[in-house]
Amino acid sequence: MQFKYKLAAALAAFALLIVAVWAVQWAYLNREASSDSGNYILDETFATQDLIYGPQAWVPYASKMPIVPGGDVDGDDDFYVMFVDLNATSNLNSTFPRVQVKYSFTGLNGMAAFHVYGYIQENSGLSWTNRVDGDGASGYYVTSNPQAVSTLAGAQAMEGINNIFVQVANHAGAAFNGYGNDTYFMKFSKVGGGLNSLHITTDPRVPTGQVTNTGNVTGTFFVNFTGDRVQDDFILLVAVNGQIGSDFQLNLKSSVPD
Repeated sequence: MQFKYKLAAALAAFALLIVAVWAVQWAYLNREASSDSGNYILDETFATQDLIYGPQAWVPYASKMPIVPGGDVDGDDDFYVMFVDLNATSNLNSTFPRVQVKYSFTGLNGMAAFHVYGYIQENSGLSWTNRVDGDGASGYYVTSNPQAVSTLAGAQAMEGINNIFVQVANHAGAAFNGYGNDTYFMKFSKVGGGLNSLHITTDPRVPTGQVTNTGNVTGTFFVNFTGDRVQDDFILLVAVNGQIGSDFQLNLKSSVPD
């Protein structure tokens, strides 16, 4: 009889432990997406002159990839593009290996699209990005007060689609400068490759992300990877169309949640 009491007590204690662990995990998973310590590894404001490239309707990859799902890569969407070094790495031991990005626009009169590229120092190149179209697609799109398309005289055409150097808009330049020219090198080996590891998500419980369309000019999303290779850095691509005036600004903050 005494053994039965001890067994019942042990089982009850084990059940309480399971409930406690579950409660902690539930609280963690359901914390507000905007919560962070305020210790940002990037806190920088970008302006019209930081939209270095364009106009174009595609992002670099092994072949042209549309900026928006279903977009015509040879169309006239007239997006202007900047690359921003998030100065962040995530390791494979993290429960959710991700980077939190907080954005705030002023003077957005069109659409802004966010995509992400991954850098691995050993490969000395950007060889991973999020999938824009089809199964597993993710991305973040903000539309506000659409106006007529403008032309930015200072922007330049990209010198190719893949196997090219791209400049970041950060005032400090590229965090990794493997080629000594303060740029990152795009080196996707084949069409279809490098698309299944990086994601943009608004919900830490959905690590593979989703396509988000919003009218909120301030907000938060996460950059995540689900592959088996640590990304040494994440490079955010920001593409903007519409009327881009002198009042355009984008503040970006990045942090690695606890």
